[in-house]
Amino acid sequence: MSGRLNRSGGLLTCLLVWWLPLLPVACGNGKPKQAANSALPVESPKQVKPVRITAPERSARAVWHGPLEVAFENSGGTPMDSARVYLNGALLHTMGKEVKRCTVTVPETKIGSGALRIEMFYPGRQPSVVSQPVMVVPDKAPVRYGYEVVNKFPHDPKAYTQGLFYLDGFLYEGTGQYGASGIRKTELRSGKVLNSLSIDPKLFGEGIAALHGKIYQLTWTSGKGFVYDLNTFSPEATFTYQTQGWGLATYNDGLLLSDGSHRLYRINPAGFGVTGTTEVCDHNGPVANLNELEVIEGLVWANVWMSDRIVLIDPESGVVKADLDLSGILTAAERRRLDDSDDVLNGIAWNPETGTVFVTGKRWPYLFEIKVNTR
Repeated sequence: MSGRLNRSGGLLTCLLVWWLPLLPVACGNGKPKQAANSALPVESPKQVKPVRITAPERSARAVWHGPLEVAFENSGGTPMDSARVYLNGALLHTMGKEVKRCTVTVPETKIGSGALRIEMFYPGRQPSVVSQPVMVVPDKAPVRYGYEVVNKFPHDPKAYTQGLFYLDGFLYEGTGQYGASGIRKTELRSGKVLNSLSIDPKLFGEGIAALHGKIYQLTWTSGKGFVYDLNTFSPEATFTYQTQGWGLATYNDGLLLSDGSHRLYRINPAGFGVTGTTEVCDHNGPVANLNELEVIEGLVWANVWMSDRIVLIDPESGVVKADLDLSGILTAAERRRLDDSDDVLNGIAWNPETGTVFVTGKRWPYLFEIKVNTR
């Protein structure tokens, strides 16, 4: 019996081998899978090699209302039907077949970090897209304001001024340096300290602002801030933030924060979350080292650290509208008496009753009341 089974098994095997090429191979869903050579595959659109922008240069300035030359090259050499040029999402120009250069006019788009994007289209192929950063800046230089000193008050020469505001006839000041940081309330004319509070000597105090009967205080690199009762200086709460703390000011029903960059952060005092960011630029580009802040009649006044410059900023657009140069407010002899190169202008406080501004500096012996000439 075993010999018969072997012979019949061999015949069956031969028949199966002969028939297998004629049988479809079943897929998992029961549908026949075509043999590899039974049909040609459908060709999908090919991705064209990316283009390279040759103009403008990376992070070049794009000036409002000014010309911006745009050029690109396609390393793949594929013939092009058309191309579109965008700046910050706005379509600026459409180029025709094989045109790879144009000059566009920069619109009044958002200033600061922007993106130039080019889309190229080809017959029967996927489009190519390339982008690169540009820096969008306003086309007008800030107006230069003058000033006159109308009063000169004593200021503690040991106070490393980080924040300043004036409220109901009194001056409030936040001071820095490790082991010497805190907040204080002073009598304007005498400079007498009426109330004060020191913070942990391991923390470096920074900007302060008043809002809804409270004082908010930043610290430099710890990412930690404090809330105090305006009248008693009693600590009420702490908050955190993800950047450095430099300047702080009241803005509408919230706060504005600077971190030493060219950015201003809009802060919700309930939870201290960031609700918006504005980049600050003049006609030359970003204005960095923004420090102590004060909002005066709709504009943000900001000290530029390590300089005698105060810039007046539109808080919505970030455009520097005006400049104030206070390099002559201290005499040469007074400057020589300053102990450190870091004893620079810092501290702006608005007196809405008189329309004047109080300014001082880190370890300066005086607080100045100035009247700003806006004409």
